[in-house]
Amino acid sequence: MRMNQRTVTRSLLAGAGLLAAALLTACGGSSSAGSAPSSSLDVSSTAAATTTTAMAPTTTATQPAGSGGSKECKAGNLKLSLGSGDAAAGHFYVPIVFTNTGSAPCLMRGFPGVSYVTGDNGSQVGAPATRNGSIGSSITLAPNATASSVVTVTDVAVFDANSCQPTSVRGFRVYAPDDTASMFIARDGTGCAGNPPSPQLQVQTVKAGAGSS
Repeated sequence: MRMNQRTVTRSLLAGAGLLAAALLTACGGSSSAGSAPSSSLDVSSTAAATTTTAMAPTTTATQPAGSGGSKECKAGNLKLSLGSGDAAAGHFYVPIVFTNTGSAPCLMRGFPGVSYVTGDNGSQVGAPATRNGSIGSSITLAPNATASSVVTVTDVAVFDANSCQPTSVRGFRVYAPDDTASMFIARDGTGCAGNPPSPQLQVQTVKAGAGSS
């Protein structure tokens, strides 16, 4: 019986030792696992900061490029003239020429505004020109350089007189693209003060040079 009690006691002590060792091992593993999230968060935070820094130059690079300081051509630094025209099938094709009289380059793009005028006060006669074709690219006019827009003028004789109401005109009132100040170019003729069935004037986008029909 004494041997059995000693054997039981030793077995109990050995079991307690094994249990303590297991608990220590478990605690050690828990401590190691607990440090991993902290390390992982630090790496993630550093990566995020690096990404933010790398993105900054991209934002700057996508800013639109400047136009080199050139401004749009306005009435104050433009001179008007008429280019060499042509005629066919009841229409006249008349280039209106813009010359840069300023001391610096300027930009032009789009359709000018064109209408008939008459009288000393420049009263408009009939509807203004409708746009014909697509808008062109931007043109840089150096000092003394030219751009032009072809105006299609319909011979009012093709219209019914009652709907047209033929009226003598002195020339064209012209607005450069995106300008609100008007210019005048003389061209005697006849326009429609009424409402003809089709446009009496059509205008094309500006193009580089003095133009031709």
